[in-house]
Amino acid sequence: MTVMARPLRLGLAETKLLFRGKITLFSALVAPVGLCVLSWFSDRDNPPERWGPLLGSRFVLLLLLSVFMTSMMVFTGRRQSLVLKRLRTSELSDAGVIAGITAPMVVLGLGQLLLYFGFCVAIGAPMPENPLLVLLGVVLGVFTALAAGMATAALSKSVEATHITSFPVVILVMTGLFLQDVANEAVALGASVMPLIGAGDLVVKGWSGAAAGAAFDQLPGVSLGLASTALWAVVFGLVIAGFFRWEPRP
Repeated sequence: MTVMARPLRLGLAETKLLFRGKITLFSALVAPVGLCVLSWFSDRDNPPERWGPLLGSRFVLLLLLSVFMTSMMVFTGRRQSLVLKRLRTSELSDAGVIAGITAPMVVLGLGQLLLYFGFCVAIGAPMPENPLLVLLGVVLGVFTALAAGMATAALSKSVEATHITSFPVVILVMTGLFLQDVANEAVALGASVMPLIGAGDLVVKGWSGAAAGAAFDQLPGVSLGLASTALWAVVFGLVIAGFFRWEPRP
């Protein structure tokens, strides 16, 4: 079996396991469908300029409910059930194990976002002004949410404990969503550096133009979103490097 085929085979097995869990099934199906239903009833009559900020916020919410929650529970569950330990003794490299487990979550997250964005365009949202910037925000957001889930799993002793250990990320993200549109520039600036909000701001600016989303005269159009995303990628990466374990935590 080739080096590339082994992670692919693991990824296919992980995909089947993802849809067997009730919570992960909820994240995979109910979250995007629920947002589509919400947009159908409440957003169809929005003017074009409202869609960018709306899609940016819903994008962040979907990342939180799907990619972050799923990766957190999967890595915690696989570690505590000794799956990670057994996989590490297989023919797969450490990087191959991580790639095989995370690939289905990345594909799932991208598929959910494509479904939701496509649905919104179908019911009246304009096409993005800068599709490449939207794509950049989506890719950075998915991988940052994945890293946040892995970092939280590294600090969690059990799947049950994730209900508590996930609080910091959830609270910070929800605070950023709530405060990012506040008129006070200092408050909005603080909100924009919360986890995942930077990637969401890239989606907003890509969809509605550089003047949309968080705007600060002293900063170039997208630098805040990029800087915020890079900051949290480093933070989550350091947590993973320092606390990730292949065997159950005591």
